[in-house]
Amino acid sequence: MRYALIESGVVVNIIMLSSRAAGDFPAAVKLGDRPVGIGDAYADGKFYRDGVEVLTPMEQAQAEMTEYKAALHELGVETEESV
Repeated sequence: MRYALIESGVVVNIIMLSSRAAGDFPAAVKLGDRPVGIGDAYADGKFYRDGVEVLTPMEQAQAEMTEYKAALHELGVETEESV
């Protein structure tokens, strides 16, 4: 599993780590499939890049779907959910 090593609220390294050994790295935060990189910020349990939260691919797709549906609604186009 990928983990981010955090120092002073900034990701300083990305490591592969067995969850059994995670206790040996108290500054390590599990990433899952979140595409975090060195230099990203970490605050209040979330990762940020250039002030924007780093989302998983699924979270990003869901956010885009919400934006598309809102745009279609503004254009007066009915979606399956609005029928």
